Amino acid sequence: MGCQQSKAVLSQQTTTDPKNKDGGVRTAPASPASLASIRSVTIPPEINKISNPGQRLYRLLEVALEQNAYDELIWTKAVKICDKFASAANYQHPKSGDTPLHLACRILSLFSYEEMPNVVTPLDAMRVFIRCSADIASRVNGQGYIALHDALNLSPNASPLAIQHQTLIVNLLIAADYDAAVEYLQRTNVVYDPSDRAGTPLYHAVARIADDFSAPPGPTVNFISAIHFPCPIMVSAKNESNYDKPLSLLYRRFSRQFDQSEKFFPGDNSRREVVEHRNKYKTAAMNTWKIILALLDPLLDKKKAVSDFYMVHAAVNIDCPPDLLRYIIETRPEEVRKANERKRLPLHVAADAKAGNEDSIALTSKYHYKFVIDELLYSYPDGAACTDVDNMLPLQLAVNSGKAWIGGGTKSLYDVYPDAMVRIPMENFPALKSALSFSTNFVEEREEELKKSKDGLDSNGSVKEEHYDAIMMVQQSNADLGDIISAMWANEEDGGVQMLGCVAIANIANKAKTKSELRSMALTSVTTVVNAMKNHPNEPAVQEKACIAIALLSPADHYREISFSASGAVASIVAAMQAHVSDAIVQQEASTALCHIVKNGGPERATVVASVSGFTALQNALGAHPKNLGVQREACKALEALTQYKGANLPDLPGVQIAPLLEAARQRFSKDCGDIASVVLSRLS
Repeated sequence: MGCQQSKAVLSQQTTTDPKNKDGGVRTAPASPASLASIRSVTIPPEINKISNPGQRLYRLLEVALEQNAYDELIWTKAVKICDKFASAANYQHPKSGDTPLHLACRILSLFSYEEMPNVVTPLDAMRVFIRCSADIASRVNGQGYIALHDALNLSPNASPLAIQHQTLIVNLLIAADYDAAVEYLQRTNVVYDPSDRAGTPLYHAVARIADDFSAPPGPTVNFISAIHFPCPIMVSAKNESNYDKPLSLLYRRFSRQFDQSEKFFPGDNSRREVVEHRNKYKTAAMNTWKIILALLDPLLDKKKAVSDFYMVHAAVNIDCPPDLLRYIIETRPEEVRKANERKRLPLHVAADAKAGNEDSIALTSKYHYKFVIDELLYSYPDGAACTDVDNMLPLQLAVNSGKAWIGGGTKSLYDVYPDAMVRIPMENFPALKSALSFSTNFVEEREEELKKSKDGLDSNGSVKEEHYDAIMMVQQSNADLGDIISAMWANEEDGGVQMLGCVAIANIANKAKTKSELRSMALTSVTTVVNAMKNHPNEPAVQEKACIAIALLSPADHYREISFSASGAVASIVAAMQAHVSDAIVQQEASTALCHIVKNGGPERATVVASVSGFTALQNALGAHPKNLGVQREACKALEALTQYKGANLPDLPGVQIAPLLEAARQRFSKDCGDIASVVLSRLS
């Protein structure tokens, strides 16, 4: 009597091989003691008195969740029930819709698994559930989720061994019902915590993994790869509630970890604890980078050689975040000139990539491919004249793939190599012909353009100004945030687009009704605004509007790897103050932004502001604009915020120089600055 499958599955037990350098998990025969433990374990009386075996199994697991205490023998007890009553695994709670498999996975999300000798493992128990109930892995609970949903939610305290074990469980659940798993993994409206809002399963899994300090490749690499491999398109799928994507989140994490690996501490930075801290975060950054590699090419581990994988080719073929793509191109510039097996440069791959339609899961943003193609052309403009194995030029591929004239980067290709247009059958692409010229006679206009070019005139005078479309779009009151972000990256050399884009982002932030909404938009907005500041350091209007946007977005600091330090926000604000000392508006808005960042970021952000000469910048603001109430008030507020944290690592404060300035502000603007200046003066003394 009993479930023969449950007995069979326990003939093997998962154990960790200490000699396995990859940290993998192998299977080894279970000891007789492990098999005997099923017979020797005792089911609690309050559970055992439940007559229905399915309810008995469910209640056993439910109690573990209610008591919030982990029982290392719970899996043995669960298997014992199934060993006697195979039908127990078929139970589904009438109200919640949860199955025993749902609860088992949920237990692992709360308690980190620890290997114990001669004890049934969670993986063993779940194998028993699946073999006793063939469709249990595809059953949906009342919230609309299969058990895989809970299995992706790692415990925050999960050890490397626990992550390895949970990776095996994820693989088991996917294999148990592959179609149901893929259907779930393609969703964009999955919720774990209501405050985090809806997203894709892959995104949530990435968000929940902690810094991996294990020797690379750490267990988190295989865990995320297991989730990504069945449905690789989801790496480019945006969440239902925001425009963030797994690669964006990972690159922010990588930047934060890299920032920590170079952190300076008070005193001697050659101390052992400092070196250990830096090495630890350097290791974590390496593991995060390996996850990025795995998401760019899920087949990487199965190829014969790593050299077969061109990272730039892979990145431009998907909706890769612009800051990550730029980093990849800058760190692997030689790959921009390399051709793959089809003699295609990354430029060919980007030109041929499909942008998708409104019904696509992985729909790219409006100006994404303009940014990608512009980046590749900047690195290797001669690529526009190269043909692939099919004798196709990048411009031909862009036109055939249906890319837009400006937003799709087609015009960028034409501008670099206009001779490629003779290969395009214009009669087949009336929209392109219209965009290219208002004239119905392309040949005559082309000859006129060549003549103008020889005379030193604009060779594309009849075509609409390239950035007009973007400037008009970012000014629309109902402009889509994703389009604003992509337009700013694709037109980063245009100060007008950057300034108006920052204004649009600030307006959207002002309209956010909840902190959750503000956080969602900040995920993609912060780095975009900082990029605008970096590209236009001499444009006070851009710096001013960017500081306003950053101040509004500052409550999102530390959320989902948003960092106003690692992103360069703090350094950019201080740089703006140093470059525009005489501009009162820039000084006022920059002081406000620093104040908000420190108040929301705490002592760590105060330390960062001090390390990039923030105190000096505020002192200069006070000195340069003694009669400007706005500057005096906001600079005093920023100084008050900076000096409130005892745990901040601040330099010797320039009390001798700044004290007279604060005293002057207190006297001249006693109502607005009096109390604040007095507080700062007391701290300086």
